Amino acid sequence: MKEEQELIRQAREGSEEAFECIFKKYMPIVLHQRSKSYLRFYDLDDWLQEGRIVCYQSIHRYDCYKNVTFGLFFKINFERWVISAIRFQEAQKRKINQVTDSLDYQIELKGEGLNGFQEDLKAETSLEYVFIRETLENFSTCLSDFERDVYEYVLQGEDMDSIAKHLNVSRQKVDCGYSRLKRKLKNKFS
Repeated sequence: MKEEQELIRQAREGSEEAFECIFKKYMPIVLHQRSKSYLRFYDLDDWLQEGRIVCYQSIHRYDCYKNVTFGLFFKINFERWVISAIRFQEAQKRKINQVTDSLDYQIELKGEGLNGFQEDLKAETSLEYVFIRETLENFSTCLSDFERDVYEYVLQGEDMDSIAKHLNVSRQKVDCGYSRLKRKLKNKFS
């Protein structure tokens, strides 16, 4: 216990070795949460990175004079982070559903033509369109060669199995590349 308190003190003062020692000790908490919960587009590295961030925050917030071990404190903080991340993903899904539901309603209301609606939409979104177009034109420059190949095939409408055959790689490698490029694209628009 005193050894752990000393490691926490050292980590607070900036010791990377002390931090890594603490994180390695409590990494099973992160791995256990990963096996219990699903977060879209999160691979093992993402889980470990978030675990490190929460561990770092926990080290700086931990009060050894309260009647709670650091392990339990970190576990609670990481569980809360997972719940927040799941809630955020669910909120994003609801937002997308609201947009599509709203569009369906407009189609029902004004018919398939949607001329008036389309004009309003064009006026409101012209600046957004310019921004998105410029972002997408420059997007491929931040991709690796492999990700760029996957991106080009996806834009052509190819499915993951076809892309794997074209590139002569496994489907899993294509899925990972696709996941990375989606994450990069999402970050471009955040």
